[in-house]
Amino acid sequence: MAALPPGAARDKGLALGAEVAAGMLARRAADGRSTVMAPYQPSKDAGKYQGATAVMMVGPLVRPFTLARADQFRPGPPPALTSAAYAKDFNETKAMGGSASTQRSEAQSQVALFHTEAPGTTLTRNVGRLARSTNNAADAARLIAAVYAVNADAIIACFDAKYHYNAWRPYTAIALADSDGNPDTAPDPAWRSSQFTPPHPEYPAAHSCIAGGLATMLRSYYGTGEVAFMFDSKVTGTTHHYANVEALQHESVEARIAGGIHFRFSAVAGDKLGSDVAAWAMQKHFQPRK
Repeated sequence: MAALPPGAARDKGLALGAEVAAGMLARRAADGRSTVMAPYQPSKDAGKYQGATAVMMVGPLVRPFTLARADQFRPGPPPALTSAAYAKDFNETKAMGGSASTQRSEAQSQVALFHTEAPGTTLTRNVGRLARSTNNAADAARLIAAVYAVNADAIIACFDAKYHYNAWRPYTAIALADSDGNPDTAPDPAWRSSQFTPPHPEYPAAHSCIAGGLATMLRSYYGTGEVAFMFDSKVTGTTHHYANVEALQHESVEARIAGGIHFRFSAVAGDKLGSDVAAWAMQKHFQPRK
């Protein structure tokens, strides 16, 4: 603010910003995010989340910003434990995502690590770079508003689905595979994921919800998916360059498998959920001004 000259323009800008902020705070005052959650009760059933360190996330109870309701785009259930589809993705993550895997390349390990930075800080830093690529303040503001509205609703919808299905994570599924009724899965009690597994249910994958939402939002905002951009990671200290939005979506899915954090069906479902949320938000709330 010190760099802006004093006068009516600055005063009016400050007043308008304060008015908008106060209105948004009033609108969100009873949006559910202050709900006190009861302690999570882990299940002992095959296929269900059994993490002893699980926490109940308030996300599913928060009123969305653009969606009509949190379960508006809830995906169908994950593959049945006894299905061939489940066994296929189970064995892929078991082989590729374990801490002692010999099938994961160094490049795949680096991709998995790259995508472990918290999404909030990643989006703020990297999408902020896109916003600064235009000299039009209104366009930049619209981009950032769309990013955060879509991200918030993608996470709300994602955690609605997570706690609805309450599916077990790979580290539990692989350790207890002798209880899943599938002859094509074998247990390995010593198996550990190559990257830290967050303490909440498996399906769908939250990072993929975010990546799918961001990619579809950018496609709508720019009118094309052929948007070249880059993301850096504070975890690895490296930068990835993407030729289009689909490249980020694909890399996010592969990262969660190589990290042993998710099964492919969870990452694919998350990507679609985020994309559906973004398409709705951009159509209903972020159309360009005429």
